[in-house]
This record gives sequence, C-alpha cells and structure tokens, in this order.
Amino acid sequence: MYFCFSITKSYVASLVLLTVISRAILLPLSLYAYRNSIRLAKIKPRLDDMKRYYSGDKERIAEEQLKLYKAGKYNPFMDLVPLFAQLLLIIGLIHVVYSPMQYLLQIPADVIASLTERAAHIAGVDNLGAAAQIKAIELLQNPAHASAFEGIAPEWVATIQQFDMNLLGMNLGMVPSFREWSIYLLIPVFAGLTAWLLSAVQNRSHVAQREQSKGAQWGTLVFFTAFASYFAFVVPAGLGFYWGVGNLLSILVLLLSNVICKPEKHIDYASRPKPQPVDKVALKANRFREKEDYRRFSSTEKKKLVFYSVKSGGYKYFKGVLEYVLENSDIHIHYVTSDPDDAIFSKNDPQLTPYYVADKKLISLMLYLDADVMVMTTPDLQKYHLKRSVARKDIEYVYIFHAVVSTHMIYRAGAFDHYDTIFCVGQYHMDEIRATEKKYGLKEKRLVPSGYSLIDELTADYEAMEKGQDGVKKILVAPSWQFDNIMESSLDGLLDQLLGKGYQIVVRPHPEFIKRFPGKMDAILTKYADKLGDDFVIETDFSSNVTIFTADLLITDWSGIAFEYAYATKRPCLFINTPMKVMNRSYKKIRRVPFEVSMRDRIGVSVDLDNMDSIAVTVEDLLASAADYSQQITEVLQENMFCVGHSGETGGRYILEQLKAK
Repeated sequence: MYFCFSITKSYVASLVLLTVISRAILLPLSLYAYRNSIRLAKIKPRLDDMKRYYSGDKERIAEEQLKLYKAGKYNPFMDLVPLFAQLLLIIGLIHVVYSPMQYLLQIPADVIASLTERAAHIAGVDNLGAAAQIKAIELLQNPAHASAFEGIAPEWVATIQQFDMNLLGMNLGMVPSFREWSIYLLIPVFAGLTAWLLSAVQNRSHVAQREQSKGAQWGTLVFFTAFASYFAFVVPAGLGFYWGVGNLLSILVLLLSNVICKPEKHIDYASRPKPQPVDKVALKANRFREKEDYRRFSSTEKKKLVFYSVKSGGYKYFKGVLEYVLENSDIHIHYVTSDPDDAIFSKNDPQLTPYYVADKKLISLMLYLDADVMVMTTPDLQKYHLKRSVARKDIEYVYIFHAVVSTHMIYRAGAFDHYDTIFCVGQYHMDEIRATEKKYGLKEKRLVPSGYSLIDELTADYEAMEKGQDGVKKILVAPSWQFDNIMESSLDGLLDQLLGKGYQIVVRPHPEFIKRFPGKMDAILTKYADKLGDDFVIETDFSSNVTIFTADLLITDWSGIAFEYAYATKRPCLFINTPMKVMNRSYKKIRRVPFEVSMRDRIGVSVDLDNMDSIAVTVEDLLASAADYSQQITEVLQENMFCVGHSGETGGRYILEQLKAK
C-alpha cells in the first residue's frame, strides 16, 4: 500500500493501484484454480450420474465422488486458494486503513502516540480504539481543532493536514452507518452492486458455476451481494471501496481466464444433456390432485390392506397377489402410487381405490399410516424417507421382490431389516436372509415361499401367444441402468459385431436409463439415426412384452430381465460382464454366491468387455444350442423358484389369512 501511495500520492488512487497489482500477482493462481474448475466441469456429468445411481447412499456417493475427483485430477480445495489469498489481503488492508499515519505517511511511532493521545483528549475519551489514527487525522484537518495540536511535531502535522482520504466528499477512513442517511451509504451500495454484477457474470461465464442449478446460482448471487453490502457497513469506507473495485477486476480476470484456458477445448458441451422443459400447468394440477388424494386417504378410517408403488411399473409385481385378494374377498384395497400417470388409475374396480401421493407428502402418510397390512416393493424401509408408522406399531409390512436376484449384493446393507414379512422367490432368498439375520443378530422375519407371480404371468402369456415361423433371428439387447451398463460401456462394440449379419436387432434401454439420462439417450438416438430400419430398432415403448416374447436371444448385463426372459421363453441369454452391480460391499460376509452370479452360465454365456470381438461367434453358438438350453433353463426354474404357476395365489392366500387373524 505504501509503494502504491508513494507512486500515486493519492489515497484513492493507491487503493485502486493496490487492487490491480494484487489481482495481477494472483492471476497465475486464479488461472490454476480456473483450470481446476474446468476439470470439475469435465467430470460433472459423471458425478451427476453417480449421484443418481447411488441415490440415498451418502457414504457410497462420497466414496465414489473422491474416486472421480482423483481420476479427473480435480482438487476440491484448490478453488478456495485465491479466495483465501484475497481474505489475507483484506485482513492486512484493514490494519493499513486503520493506521494511515504509520503505513502511508511513515510517521514515527512516538509522534503518532502523542497525536492520538491529544485527539482522545479533545474527544473527551480515554482511548479512541482501532480508529485512533483516522480520528486524529479528522481533527487535525478540522480548522476548529487544529490549534489543539500545537507543539507536536509541526512538520508531521503539516503532512497530515495535506493528506487527502476523500472520494466524492467521503472520508474513506469513516465507517458507514445504518443509523443515519448520508453519502457514505453509497459505499455499501457500490460493494453490493459490484458483488451482484460479479455473481451474475460468473453464473453465465464461470465454467463451474454454469453447471450449477438456477436455484444454487441465485442463492450464491443473493448471499454474496448481501455479504458484500454488510461487510462495507462494518469496516472503513476505504475497504468497501477496495472490495467493489476488486469485484470489477475479478470480472476482467474471469473473462481473461476464459480466453486463456478455453473451456470449450476441454468440455464437449454439445453432448451435454439439454434441460428438460417443465410443464408448469401439469405440475400445478398434480400438486392439487396430490393434496386431494392425500386428504381422501387420510380421511378414510382404519384401512385393512394398503399397497405402495413408486411408479406405474410396480403394479405388475403386485398383480398376482392383488388380483387374488380382489377375487377371493370383499376387502377394499388402497393403492398409493408416486406416479401421477400410473396405469392403476385406469382400472375400474369398486374394491380398489388408487391415490397419487409424491415423496414429500408420502413421508407423513407413512408415518401416520393406520392399516393392518402394508405391501411394498421398495427396499430400505426406515432407512431414508419411508418410515414405519408411529401411529400403529402392529402393522405388518410385507416386501414383494421386483427381481429374482439375490438379497445381499444388489440391495443395500439392511435393505429388508425393518420388514416383518418377505415373499421369497426361491430357497436362495430364504437361505440368504436367514444367514444375514444370524450374522448380524437380527430378529427373524416371516419368510413366505411364494415364488414370483410376474414369471407366472409372462409364461402364461408367452405360451398363449401364437408362434411365428422361424425366419430372421431376433436379438434383444436389454441392459440394466446401473453404472457403466451396456448403453454406456459397450453398445458400439456390440452393434459392430451384430449389425449387417442377417439378424434383427432390437435395443430396449431400461426405462430408468431413459428417465434419468435423457441426454445420453438422445445422443444414442442421434448417433444411430441413419442405421435404424427393419433390421435395427431402438425401442422406447415398454407397454408391450411382444419384443421380449419374440426374441430368439437376449443380451444383457446385470439386469433381472434375464431371468424373466429365460424362465418365460426357455431361451438362452448372453451376458456382457460390465462392472458388477454391488450395492452392499459387505455381501461376501454372508458366504452365499449371489444368485445372479451363479446362474449366469446355466441360462446362457458370459463375455468379458475385453473379449467383445467374440460376440458374433458366441451369438451364433447360442442360437444353434437353443433346444439344449430350453431343457436346462426348465430345470433351473424348477430348482430355484417356489410355487411355479400359482405364486399370486400363494401370496394372496397368506395376506387374507393374516387379515383374518388380525
């Protein structure tokens, strides 16, 4: 500051020059931090994907996030370094602004002590505190008090009287006040406006802040505007002025960083997902509808049987059990769904009442539920937002599986701990659950050997379907939506092996993949647009099972659809060994090989990602061995599934017996 003052001989100009020099010195650091922000923006889509895949598992998200940071060479603390450097400058500058005699005018300490003591005497106080030098300068420059300093170092007094700290009539050593209106209020306004302008420019131009949601951007803008304005109210006006000038220079540094670092060279913005338009009319209508449905549900007195489904597709897992109850009793079923477009609303059954209740209201609905039996396909009860009722302690919570996979690897640890009853697909479910209870000292649950009613329905539909004559072989590619599924990791290699080989290829992405990653889906559709035709289809309509039934071979990764397809059609599967879906990393403690691992090579063949060039030959062999696999898959089905052909009846009868007992 003294160096700047010795050059400019002006207090205001020295503040401006100090700001320019400090920003110039910090420019390499700012550029380094900006390149670090580019690394973050580059991995941002992957971060967002990971958060969707592991939604609700904060520990796993944090762990995977650190892995992505390391792989992307992003340092989360680097972005803070320029900010801390500027804060250190501010802390130093505060002392300089309060002590202009010492640092700018270089007045000896004994002279300063004499002048500030005399100023305190004039002011009628013992000590003027941190602002003593500023107050002494103000009194010395006031003709009414100047004579009171006679006898104290007249050469320094003359220097002080010529020292100008004013800007537009404001003494920059003074502290603006809330208590009275004065021209000094322009300083907090200046600091606040420049902070607002800087935040607005950052939201549009900073590589990291462009990635934030609108809510986060506005939150940052409001916070920094308010903070800058408040800061300029509690420190001398010179600091508020320095802060405002610094904000303006930070805009120039940001624009310069964009020119030097060129984010567009490192980030493919063209392939980024486009924001999906929000139908505000439908959103408002659904909110009103949810409010009314919640009221209707809550106003109904004690309910015997309630089903809950996250989305429309959940009904097919309940169907066998639910329809058995409807056909064999007069019990009224209350069906809650968090999907406003759930197909359940198109059913017209006086014994069945559907309700639309989304996540926020669902929390209180579950907490104060009054029913005898609650049936769900949602794991992790009591762990996240879905809790057991506090109004009724004797509700029986029943879990129905929505896949025939294992219980201890694909589901999170403790996913079923708070259910009372589990409808088990096969003996492996019962063995895994009992082993888990024993390992962790859990209370034993009721395990009902009920099978899997969806398989029964698919099998019946398939057997009733008119079979066409053998012609062009149809291959269905139906991946999961987990991290690094076929759509993300190996679709190109797969299609390179199969297209143009005389097959009809149908790619059927998982509905959750389409829902959660619309940008990726759009990119795939665009990439293969010119190859689509009779022999290559990308199917996004999941309303029919015809594609599944008519396929001669299924290619998947870790999706549970493999067993639904193989069990219903008795045809083989080709598994691509993408990274395994492991939600519970402690699954090996149960000492049971997960069902989806042990059965892969009994209902088909597995191929590693580094062996994709063997796909064409493997497909040919599987199609040629279809008859052999038919017998083998039938044996696997009989060995590993309870109640084949009457699963819905078994589950429905159990629920009716429990309701009768209650």
